[in-house]
Amino acid sequence: MVGISELAKSVAKKAGVSQKQARAVIKAFVEEVVEHVNKGEKVNLVGFGIFERRVQKARKARNPRTKEIINVPEKKKFTFRASSKIKYL
Repeated sequence: MVGISELAKSVAKKAGVSQKQARAVIKAFVEEVVEHVNKGEKVNLVGFGIFERRVQKARKARNPRTKEIINVPEKKKFTFRASSKIKYL
């Protein structure tokens, strides 16, 4: 798995900036994406994918230990749909 530090090294090298600057830009980008998605907006990065919130409907589930049926409430999930350019590389 690649973390922010590894990404920052690669980005810094390609962009000709320091790793510290690259890390700051990556962190700011992630914060902006999360902020917009949490407001209910979709973030579409052409050629990469779409970040959005989706509602998972309420459902019934079964406790595997007791076999009791449990009501699971509705919840909002953060999702990413990859662009077809990424899916088929």
